[in-house]
Amino acid sequence: MIDYEYIIKIDRKDIDIMNKITEAYEGIGNIRTLSASEGLVKILTNKYFLNDVDLMLEKIRKVFKINVEVLSIKKWEGEI
Repeated sequence: MIDYEYIIKIDRKDIDIMNKITEAYEGIGNIRTLSASEGLVKILTNKYFLNDVDLMLEKIRKVFKINVEVLSIKKWEGEI
């Protein structure tokens, strides 16, 4: 199975809600904070959920009015 990682920039105050929303989408992915001060987070997922993660991020933008900037989407290289 091929896994992917999204590197995302959000406001640091929104990291907790982003984590809770991602957890609520059971199995869609795991979220890791890369830098709380910079608002950088990583979402780890697999190829079957790429479209679902995109839809989740769009809903977060629209419903919660959270500015989500996707910096990169790439194959996961094994670093958590």
